Amino acid sequence: MEIKRSSGLIFHPTSLPSNFGIGDLGESSYEFIDLLSNSGTKVWQVLPLGITDNVEYSPYSSKSSLLGNPYIVSLENLENDILQMEDIEVFKELPRNYVDYANVYKLKNNLFEKLAKKVNINEKSYENFLENEDIRKHITFITISEAQKEDWNYWEKEYEDYSDNLFELVVEKYPEIISKHVFLQYEFNNQWQSLKKYANKKNISVLGDIPIYVNHNSADVWLNKSLFDLDENNKMGFVSGAVPDDFTEEGQVWNTALYDWDQHLKENYEYWVSKLNANLDKYDLLRIDHFIGFFKFWAIPNGDTALNGHWRLGPWDTFFKSINSEVDFSKLLAEDLGVELEETDRILNDYNIPGMKVLQQRIPHNDGHNEEHPKDWKENVVAYTGTHDSPTVKQWLNESEEQQIKFYNSYLNNLNISNESDVWNFIELTWRTPSILAMTNVQDILELGISARFNLPGTQKDNWKWRVDNLDTLQEGLNKLKKLNEDTSRLNTLT
Repeated sequence: MEIKRSSGLIFHPTSLPSNFGIGDLGESSYEFIDLLSNSGTKVWQVLPLGITDNVEYSPYSSKSSLLGNPYIVSLENLENDILQMEDIEVFKELPRNYVDYANVYKLKNNLFEKLAKKVNINEKSYENFLENEDIRKHITFITISEAQKEDWNYWEKEYEDYSDNLFELVVEKYPEIISKHVFLQYEFNNQWQSLKKYANKKNISVLGDIPIYVNHNSADVWLNKSLFDLDENNKMGFVSGAVPDDFTEEGQVWNTALYDWDQHLKENYEYWVSKLNANLDKYDLLRIDHFIGFFKFWAIPNGDTALNGHWRLGPWDTFFKSINSEVDFSKLLAEDLGVELEETDRILNDYNIPGMKVLQQRIPHNDGHNEEHPKDWKENVVAYTGTHDSPTVKQWLNESEEQQIKFYNSYLNNLNISNESDVWNFIELTWRTPSILAMTNVQDILELGISARFNLPGTQKDNWKWRVDNLDTLQEGLNKLKKLNEDTSRLNTLT
């Protein structure tokens, strides 16, 4: 990874303060970058920034691997003064300390439809934006999807496959819907690129995230049907998920589409080259979620439980060799958690891609363990206290078994770590590893408990909602983080 010894914070934009019920790419995001820079922290990690569904609101469930989430477009930073003061009055009653997704999306949708009537996609700026063929294709999909109000495999035959003629037909039939989406994606792209440019100017690198799988009802599958494991009716016979383990005894059903890896190989993995490079244009560094899926993956009969799934082999032996010359591996991070395989270690070593170690998962439960002391972790690893899927550090400390706490305390004693706060002991232990990059969640520098957990895997409700209502609350934690960055030689400076 192209980075020197440093540290970072996970803080998804939806969790930022704003006046519109959800964090966005506006003023608070710039203020957060200033705070991050002042603390000597190098990396800002975000979750996927794509369009979410309207059920779970998960960043990992999107209609497009390319387009941005319109609900985090800053309304205050829209171009051409298209927004009027009366447009924002309706947002005043929304909660400030969590995201009420259903109401936020409803209110913003109403506003987006109003704004779309003022948009002319024949203006030069929009025409230039739509010269990107992939963007044009994905916007065509989400426009038809909204108009048809059902999954793509139930659409009328004229919408079955993309063509330039189809794009023109959609512009003619659904002018307001497509104008809305062109406008919002144009604004998202401009706002995100401006924000990333500002972060880079402050010597902050943005670490993005890309899920390995995509929704069946997505532009990706509609545009690339032959690349996915579909039946003669374009339905999924098997879906993705996670094998049952100690953490989830029933396993997990993700319901995303599986790949036909043989067909990908025939096309030299062009879909993946294009997708990875499009995301690398959006971020400085890129985390690939569920990296293990390239080696083996759990296939579950559609409509069944994860318990009835089975393993299938992934394309690792040809995949990485094929794309190596076309994708910059020095900017990649592998989320290699879960199943441990020799093949995964070999690929990470051969291509110098760092994997992850999560301290919460690496503290032993019993004496018969084979875990390394954190002080012996490899340098080419990203060390995390926990991830967006984990308990907060405070929750973990409150819920851990006695034997785990025993091992944990022995690690602290071995490194002479002794803070007034148990949470900051945990963070410092992660920061003192040899790992090139050390990461924690914003919730942890705030020392928050179970109520601030961002996501509970395997559940569909009440996730992704947590927010801060004022960035001033971060200052004390960031001051501590700056001191820790200095003490552990992780301090990021502009020089």
